[in-house]
Amino acid sequence: MNLVRPAKVMMAIVLASVPGCGGTDYQVVDDPRGEVNGRSFEFVSTKPDGTEWTFRVRGNGLWVGFVEKDKTGELGSIQLSGKERKKLWELIDMVDVGGRRKGKPDPEHGTVIMRMREPTDEGEHDARTVNVSRRTEDEDVIALANYFIDLVERHKKVSPAF
Repeated sequence: MNLVRPAKVMMAIVLASVPGCGGTDYQVVDDPRGEVNGRSFEFVSTKPDGTEWTFRVRGNGLWVGFVEKDKTGELGSIQLSGKERKKLWELIDMVDVGGRRKGKPDPEHGTVIMRMREPTDEGEHDARTVNVSRRTEDEDVIALANYFIDLVERHKKVSPAF
């Protein structure tokens, strides 16, 4: 089974947004991103032909960019709704980057590189990178990839091709 629906572009996702607060009326939000220096996730799908999509996630922000042969582009940032953010982070947690073997690149079929960066109690960050073949049958990886596609189609009216 292929990783996701067919497409022709690379995405990168990065965005950090900090919940605002006014005066002394602070609002607590169910938000796993932590501080500005908090949790982030990157999902990069590479194909043997050089096509690459990168998605970077931080809090409720997503940044998407792509490379296709000699062409590069960016779809820019997406501010996710609370419901979208919650579902996306649940899918990211289901992939369990920290609990996976490191894996290795798959030059024949392409590779998905997943990077998780999480703050530690000491103020540093733990970063973990894993490689998964694009030919994976791992349902958690496939569900996450498909949700990235759905988000980009919904917000940017583009069908990612990775």
